[in-house]
Amino acid sequence: MNCWLPLRRLVSDILLTNDRGIEYQVVMQTNRKSMSNKTRMAYDRWSEKYDAERNPQILMEHDEVVRLVDARPGESILDAACGTGKYTIEFHNAGAAVMGVDFSDGMLAVAARKHPALSFRYADLSLPLPFEAASFDKVNCAQALKHIADLRAVFRDVARVLRPGGAFIFSVTHPDMCWDDYEIDSRADVDLRAEADMHDHRFCDYFEALERNGFDLDRLVQIPVSDKIKHLLTPESFWKVQGRYQVLAIRAKRHKQDLGPTPLPCN
Repeated sequence: MNCWLPLRRLVSDILLTNDRGIEYQVVMQTNRKSMSNKTRMAYDRWSEKYDAERNPQILMEHDEVVRLVDARPGESILDAACGTGKYTIEFHNAGAAVMGVDFSDGMLAVAARKHPALSFRYADLSLPLPFEAASFDKVNCAQALKHIADLRAVFRDVARVLRPGGAFIFSVTHPDMCWDDYEIDSRADVDLRAEADMHDHRFCDYFEALERNGFDLDRLVQIPVSDKIKHLLTPESFWKVQGRYQVLAIRAKRHKQDLGPTPLPCN
């Protein structure tokens, strides 16, 4: 038997101050845990070499993510888990007002050094985002959800900071990706599978988290191994794995009506 408790029974409130010196309230769930120091340390160590290393996930997804976000002048965009600001600067150059957040101090330091005109701040996606409700037109989250166990909690908070009708775009490793015979030509400086917490979410996990938090699926893109990363794989490996779906990118729209807080299941 499932029972449901009102959200307010499981939360405590904290006060934060925004850039204008105005205090605002953020609902914090007392049972949510931050991402581990293990994961943070992996990204801190990777930060100085991140942009120089050849990342097949980013190479494959880049064009599709940019199209799905479709940044426009005057829009307010949150680049969640922004890393060194690769997407942040592109959304800015398209005319949008962008805020980049990340939980890695190393990544944020590189981002701020490379893009001093942009805004970056610390935020752990597994905890409540430090922004007022309905602050953004779009939220982008690239290749970060694999480090978070509780998708529902993250999607709930994304829905909170999005304006009604706003878009949530996220990219992840394809849930059906088979890594057999997948061989990178040179070893990466950081092996996330070994050095960070990883969670293998299924299709149904993403869809359920979207549905339960007031999102409608707008677009789904499955991105296969292609010539874009041929130079990163050994010749034999590329011949064997080309055509396999490696990345999944999704754009979902927040319901235009205010659905109110989503109840939490009582376990």
